[in-house]
Amino acid sequence: MVIFPNVSIAVGNRGEVPCFLRWVLLAMLVVGANGCGVAHVKVYEYLEEGKSFPRTVAILPFTVDESIPPEKRPNVIFRQVFYNYFRYLGYTDMPLGDVDRRLIHFNLGPEEIARLSPEELKTVLDVDAVVEGHVVDASNFTGGIHAETSIHARLNMVNLTTGKAMWEVDHTEMNYLGIAVPTVVTMIKGQMDNLEMGQAYYKVAETFAMKVVRDIPDPARFREERVALPMITRIETNLHPNRVLALGDEIEVSLHGEPGLAASFDIGSWKTGIPMREVSPGVYEVNYRIGKGDRIENALVIGTLKNGRGIAGKKFFKAALANVGADDPVAK
Repeated sequence: MVIFPNVSIAVGNRGEVPCFLRWVLLAMLVVGANGCGVAHVKVYEYLEEGKSFPRTVAILPFTVDESIPPEKRPNVIFRQVFYNYFRYLGYTDMPLGDVDRRLIHFNLGPEEIARLSPEELKTVLDVDAVVEGHVVDASNFTGGIHAETSIHARLNMVNLTTGKAMWEVDHTEMNYLGIAVPTVVTMIKGQMDNLEMGQAYYKVAETFAMKVVRDIPDPARFREERVALPMITRIETNLHPNRVLALGDEIEVSLHGEPGLAASFDIGSWKTGIPMREVSPGVYEVNYRIGKGDRIENALVIGTLKNGRGIAGKKFFKAALANVGADDPVAK
């Protein structure tokens, strides 16, 4: 008899554990997991009505620990992914390309940036605050019966007027795939996906970013009152977690908000400005059919309402991301 704590299992006549039980025991030891819990964002400066707060923000190039091999560094991917999520908060964010061009113009690399005072950085970038990021550790491993990708990073946002941190977070996000998954085929596919290092880091970075952005103070409600952004009450789609789109499938999008405005939606940064039709006052709809050449992977669906003055309100669908199957002809 094989004994585990609080578990007893009878073995066969020859003292061997039956084959199917060996798999069960192995599954008890090797499990699949995603994430490392909540990202605990420490907030030092809360946004309040009538109180001055930063409105323009630049996300600086993320630095990386030198111990991570150059070919395994995810800092560039992580910065882009974080920006993709951060820009849906109520700040006016500087495009990453503009940030980089200004830094290059002043011959500022990571070491030079670190020596700048908040006042000097504000002069260089002409923003009210900056987000700094440092990747402490990162790994991407595939072998045997499991695949693992992780990013450990520290992020913080600095108010360049006061020179103080508004918030900071030190978090590790991990995607682990073991034998305890629905099918062996799923496990093998997951391991094959994990071999694509950029793709694996992108997925972990998205989960990391979503957890952090969810807890960052968002000035959207104050900005809406000041500039009267078009209001979107909700956005709905037919996407759901784990759904993989194929050629000919449709993404159905419904947006509810102020009537009589111009509505559109984006599929991440891959396809933007897809027009929507107002089917009843304040309800805008469209169906987008997946066609040949469409490349969609972990893409946010973002709805936009724009008024006659060009002022736009945005809202993204949080429940699921858009994906086209890797083995579908459209994705090849």
